[in-house]
Amino acid sequence: MLNEPEFNTDKAHRWFGVEFNSGIFPLLSKEDRNEEETETMIAMAYASTLHWSKYSGCKSVNKARGENMIATALTYAGRKEASLHHAQRNYDIVFGNKNEMADFDVSYALMVMARSLALNGRQSEAGEYYEKCLESIHLIKDKEDKEIVESDLNSGPWFGLK
Repeated sequence: MLNEPEFNTDKAHRWFGVEFNSGIFPLLSKEDRNEEETETMIAMAYASTLHWSKYSGCKSVNKARGENMIATALTYAGRKEASLHHAQRNYDIVFGNKNEMADFDVSYALMVMARSLALNGRQSEAGEYYEKCLESIHLIKDKEDKEIVESDLNSGPWFGLK
């Protein structure tokens, strides 16, 4: 930056990353979400991911979760190609850095691939990822994490897959 601001930009990046990410969830689950809210949800997913990427403590797991959130927002919004692009990026980061991920990150990568493939009309492939996701949930050690993943799996659009 040419002009350094009077606040800690590193802390600000982390703060905005967390805030924008947290703001997405109410919009994802909103049944009567309008177009403006949908655009805000997508913009927040991108903004959160950008801010996390600028934070000094950003790790592969943060990048993976950002890509997952972008893919999820785009999938819920029905944006076919873009959702699949980001679902694949998430999948590649998770499985390319599996030792750095939490057990539930694997389930979420498989879930968003299944959902995005279903959106794109690729039901057979979507079904394969869905089955792998179900299998991966059994490997989640923490009971609360497992319940959250199962809840997310049982909500949201599945575009005829389930």
